[in-house]
Amino acid sequence: MEGRYFMYFAYGSNLLRQRLTLQNPSAQFQAIGKLQNYRLNFKSPSDPSRSRWRGGAATIEPHSGGVVWGVVWKLNETDKENLDRQESVYDPIFVDVITPDNQNHKCRTYMMQEAYITDKYDNRPSPHYKDVLVKGAQQNSVPPTYIEFLQNVEDNGYSGEIPVYNSVMDTLNSGS
Repeated sequence: MEGRYFMYFAYGSNLLRQRLTLQNPSAQFQAIGKLQNYRLNFKSPSDPSRSRWRGGAATIEPHSGGVVWGVVWKLNETDKENLDRQESVYDPIFVDVITPDNQNHKCRTYMMQEAYITDKYDNRPSPHYKDVLVKGAQQNSVPPTYIEFLQNVEDNGYSGEIPVYNSVMDTLNSGS
């Protein structure tokens, strides 16, 4: 990859290459990794009936002894603005991610902004969003116990259409 780049740790829908590259074409897989002393949670920053994924979105929060598995991607600086726009209700933070071979990567990731965290809405993810997380974890071979954890996340049962999900699945099914 030519030019300036940054390392990005994905733990939500951007686990799946086809989701990330919809708007960030420079993304290149580097490794799977774990973020220690954090846990995965789901929050609805707005009314789920008006949200992109029709349910809660993944976020991380500090949690002693917790572990969040994800993917370390290498992206060109030119994609940073796209990623920031996609993650508009999140603050960028920098974290240390450890790969299975004990390499440490300083990565940019995103944590939902406090102003958007509320219990006013159902925080469970839609089945579609959860499916993208599980597919991304499987695609990148995160540990089976973490895949099982994701599969067991309770979803909100939404059964309607989700355009971004359809786009991701079309790309995935076309083999891109």
